[in-house]
Amino acid sequence: MKKTVAELWEEIFNDYHIIDEIQKNGYFMITADEIRYYKEPRLMTKFDFSSQLPNIFKNNNLGILPIDNGEYIIGKYDLFKDISKTKYENIEPKKMQFPSYIETIDPDNIYSESNALNVALLSGMIEDAIGEEVAETIQGKMRATGFSFEINGVNGKTRISVNRPAMEIDGGYEGKTKVILIEAKNYLPKDFVIRQLYFPYRHWFDKLSKKLIPIFFAYDNGIYTFFIYNFADIYNYNSLELKEIKRYIINNKNSDEIKQEIMERTETVNDLPQSEVPFPQADSFNRIIGIADLIDSKINTANSIAEEYEFDVRQGNYYLAAAKYLGIIDRTNNEYLLTPLGFAIINLDMKSRNEKLIEAILKHKVFYNSYKYYIENKKIPSKEQIIKFMKEYTDILNHETLNRRASTVRGWIEWIIGCQI
Repeated sequence: MKKTVAELWEEIFNDYHIIDEIQKNGYFMITADEIRYYKEPRLMTKFDFSSQLPNIFKNNNLGILPIDNGEYIIGKYDLFKDISKTKYENIEPKKMQFPSYIETIDPDNIYSESNALNVALLSGMIEDAIGEEVAETIQGKMRATGFSFEINGVNGKTRISVNRPAMEIDGGYEGKTKVILIEAKNYLPKDFVIRQLYFPYRHWFDKLSKKLIPIFFAYDNGIYTFFIYNFADIYNYNSLELKEIKRYIINNKNSDEIKQEIMERTETVNDLPQSEVPFPQADSFNRIIGIADLIDSKINTANSIAEEYEFDVRQGNYYLAAAKYLGIIDRTNNEYLLTPLGFAIINLDMKSRNEKLIEAILKHKVFYNSYKYYIENKKIPSKEQIIKFMKEYTDILNHETLNRRASTVRGWIEWIIGCQI
């Protein structure tokens, strides 16, 4: 059986006695050629989120950074920026119009980060977020100039020097007074690796007279979210400060009316006891749709789906359970299969698919009442309001569990609001 990235890193740590070396020297240097003996370095070192780190890194508070062409450093470094506590879900998305003359981009079918950025640019989101007109001027892979910086670690700050490390800029935009550097993702994670903003920021900082604005951008559940930052200390990797959050959706009045009609004609059902069909804990609805597509492609076990999405098996099981809750997949032994409803949904065009998925969501009373609340009050219900609905229509009693599940309800309601039909 093919070994996972986590298993291969266990081998590397054992073969090179990396833990012992870090205890003695404070860090360990490893080359791309040494990693390539086990697997392609690009695949072995791509940890955009802390959840992707192998356990050998997590258990020892370790991180890895590229510092030169074909060279990496491993140490006890604080590499990630947490965005899970920023309360972004409380910010109502601003409605934007997508140009009707554009035919080569379908805002109803966002399939990549670059696709989402194009929609954000064409609809005016980027200009609205930073307050001036911009043109796209930077994109793609390049090498940063050499520089040094301080980084937080378990034992205080450490200085690291890098020489032409590889970096990639998802979107770079220039206006009259500002240059915007964007790292983009097609779902909202709990954190992200600061390097993807810091290395481009350092590379361009001394080359420009204009103000540099680093932005983490995510498209998820039909919502476009901009986390607008500033590096308070250019020489400190961990000095990233959140200045503002902006959220947007593509507006379609006819679509909103159709969604309300779907809600009004949907017959609700009572949720079964948690022991039979768990209330979902899977915030990104797009991933549930993606799982249905994976199962149709015969990627249909918890392990294979988790590996495809680069998250742990437990998280994969949450998303599989959510798809089962909606009635679009079922389980036979250790494999998952599409139900007749699931098979019908994935074979529909995008807008018809979204209609069926909205029906599948709203037939559950917690989701129905939450979306009805949005229709009547023109705002997404708070977690506290959702928890009231959950207490009325589910048998969940634990407050922490209610709070986690309420995040899923908000995520799915946001997907309904943002999707186009």
